[in-house]
Amino acid sequence: MDISLINPDSELSAIVTVLNISHGTVAEEFGFTKDNNPSNNAFIDTPSLRFQLKKGIDLYAMSLDDKFIACIAIEKSLKEPGTFYIEKVSVIPEYRNRGYGVKMMDFAQLKIKELGGKTVSIALIDSNTKLKNWYIAQGFTETGYKDFDHLPFRVCFMNKQL
Repeated sequence: MDISLINPDSELSAIVTVLNISHGTVAEEFGFTKDNNPSNNAFIDTPSLRFQLKKGIDLYAMSLDDKFIACIAIEKSLKEPGTFYIEKVSVIPEYRNRGYGVKMMDFAQLKIKELGGKTVSIALIDSNTKLKNWYIAQGFTETGYKDFDHLPFRVCFMNKQL
């Protein structure tokens, strides 16, 4: 098992596949389509991912036997000093429930600490209770909710102090 930083100028198709497949199960479960939720990672393409990486998101991927199976992104808040966001938490379905997601979260939180972060913030579908409970088990607490006009769901915000 290896976790590596993904360069925005590298070949991104394998990472896009991880994102599409991983988030595709959630899109299916909640009825998301490219029309009603175009920003969902189930529908991300290579140019969009490259743009996000060049804007300053650090994306890390986990490989197992030379195959990408998971990824996670870290972004520093421009508004809240000491706060970082964890995004794009993804594990290909056949590798779920084996601890890889927790390993990715632990890795990201260690990176954030190394960068001087004090708070980790995440956002997720409020009605996704399974995922919400997974984050709670890792020490996150709910801090608020918001409805966005461009999203077909209420967003739950969760934080963890490092």
